[in-house]
Amino acid sequence: MTRALVIEASGNLWGSERALLDLLGAVPMLDVAVCCPPKVPLNSELEKLHIRTLPYYVYGLHEKSKRHRLQAAAGVVRACLEFRPDIIYLNQCGCYKVALPAATLLDLPIVAHVRIFEDAAYLARQSPGPRRLRGIIAISSAVETEIRRFQQLDSIQLHRIYDAYAPAVPALQNLPPQGRIVNRVACVGRLVPVKGQDVLVGALCILEDFEGGLECLFVGDGERSFVQELRRTALHGNAASSIRWLGFVGDVLSLLQTCSVLVCPSHSEPLGRVIFEGWDAGALPIVFAGSGGAAEIVAAADGGILYDEQTPQSLAMALRKALELDGEGRNKLVHNGRLWMSTNCNSESYGETISTILRNAASKCHTLGGLG
Repeated sequence: MTRALVIEASGNLWGSERALLDLLGAVPMLDVAVCCPPKVPLNSELEKLHIRTLPYYVYGLHEKSKRHRLQAAAGVVRACLEFRPDIIYLNQCGCYKVALPAATLLDLPIVAHVRIFEDAAYLARQSPGPRRLRGIIAISSAVETEIRRFQQLDSIQLHRIYDAYAPAVPALQNLPPQGRIVNRVACVGRLVPVKGQDVLVGALCILEDFEGGLECLFVGDGERSFVQELRRTALHGNAASSIRWLGFVGDVLSLLQTCSVLVCPSHSEPLGRVIFEGWDAGALPIVFAGSGGAAEIVAAADGGILYDEQTPQSLAMALRKALELDGEGRNKLVHNGRLWMSTNCNSESYGETISTILRNAASKCHTLGGLG
């Protein structure tokens, strides 16, 4: 059985970590351990899955010194010596430089997941060779296109695989009929400029006199100055009374089950796992058409509403359209999304595909008889 050491640099339960948990629950053909920082939320979830944890990574390296990066690299070496993997799998390729010394010292191949657009350029700057980096996994066609912009990565085998998602709600008719509020909208994600919450607040100001009232739930923590700016805009635009700032919410799915619409106003979104959660909960996604992966999956599924311009006016029109849909029309689009997700994000197929990539990369390495 192939032994795979997963490197997870963060350990928070955001989209990439939740995707990792879905993967680890579907790879019985691999012997897996995870090297991640100590005392992070991911650790308790790994314990539930009976996945071995090697807590030797260093949290928040991008904000720390070279000494901490060396400490993290030593932690990866330690994890490798304890677990003795056949291959190193990077859940996010931003830790490539930190994992590379262990891979070089112990002659191990690497497969890296590219989950954000910026990491394509980062990986290209490392000029990786195909004898060490044996595969790159892009989470959407949008990310794949970004990777292909860099000639330095042309020699690395590239795979496009949508993240797995296991629906918690088997069918729309099983959603609580009394719990959904027709004019309730949710926006889930970190409160940072790239996520576009300022565009949504502007749209809410335009719709401040929407018939029947409008309630918008902002879920997530973020940059303090940006949050203050959002609150000021809402106050000046008479939309403050329609907004609830909930901060971090552990059970997002239950909250989305009370909403009719999920707004994803990101300027740039590699995939958008929250859209899967919206479909799962029966909330209709609204997405900026130029966002990349998020727009890609909504368009492919015919499972939501795309708005063309990243302006409050354009988003307000899309919001009005979504809120004025009857229940049947909304459910049809959500059903389309769920059908697409069942075909393209099946956990079992995802686990088999990733396992095959890792096993092939490891076996090819052994066939080569050393990486040099």
